[in-house]
Order: sequence, then C-alpha cells, then structure tokens
Amino acid sequence: MPRVRVTLLRDGEPVRGHRVVLEFDHGLSDAHYTDSDGIAEFNVKYGQQGNVLVDGRKVDRWGSYSATDITVQL
Repeated sequence: MPRVRVTLLRDGEPVRGHRVVLEFDHGLSDAHYTDSDGIAEFNVKYGQQGNVLVDGRKVDRWGSYSATDITVQL
C-alpha cells in the first residue's frame, strides 16, 4: 500500500499541529496533524490521486503513481 508523506516547513523549519487532509475523487481522508518533524502520513490505494489540503487550503496535488513525498512551505 503506498504512503503519502506531507512535510510542512516554515523558514526551513518543521511546523507541528497543522491539519492535513487528502482529497480524493470521492471524498476526503481523515485529518492528520503534523508531528514535531512537520510530517503527516497517509496510507492510500494504488491509482488514487487528488489534492493536499492544509488547514482547509489546497496547497498541492498527490498521486500514488507519482511523488508521494510532498514538502509544503508555509
């Protein structure tokens, strides 16, 4: 099962406590909150894709056949 890892940085430093959700064609994932390393991880199914939402704002796209390590600068 593929894993999508979203890392949030501010001025090059990880930020914790931000709400991250993956948007699918058919809905949304459960919310995960960034840890002390600024990371939120999700298990997804092969072939899925969609948007990355941080604190309710679209910041990037993801796809299980493409990049699954996403870094977002806040």
